[in-house]
Amino acid sequence: MRNCLGLTMMVSIFMLSINCGKIPKNLIKSNFSGHIYEHKFNNMPLLDKPKAKGRPLETTLYIYEPTTTNQIEEGLQPGPIVSKINSTLVDSAHADKTGAYSLYLHPGRYSVFVKYENGYYVPFYSGKNWVSIIETKQNEKTELDIEVKVNSSYE
Repeated sequence: MRNCLGLTMMVSIFMLSINCGKIPKNLIKSNFSGHIYEHKFNNMPLLDKPKAKGRPLETTLYIYEPTTTNQIEEGLQPGPIVSKINSTLVDSAHADKTGAYSLYLHPGRYSVFVKYENGYYVPFYSGKNWVSIIETKQNEKTELDIEVKVNSSYE
């Protein structure tokens, strides 16, 4: 009886340890979120109205290891769209029809890119050599709203 009880406990502990490594992503709290908006055409500010955020953009947000300007390849035309990122992809998140995205990132520094048409939109440059660096910290939420301004006549 003792051997049977001991064996049952060992098997239970083994099965529990195997399942603990497979926690579904939707059960992990998100610590990085925001919205993605697209600005097109005339975005001239009006005196009586606040600046528009743009229309929500349903797309994919890509998170890469910190990326330098030497690791991105320009698109066909100069500008914020790059054709290739020569860095390691860490994760991605889908922005829904409201432009909202959310995911969990381990504390650290990352580069952020937005899938746009046939390339990747660079939301901003960080310093002299870095591309769109964000930082997540332990027990803190990071929010980033991104405005994609590619075809606007006024930014």
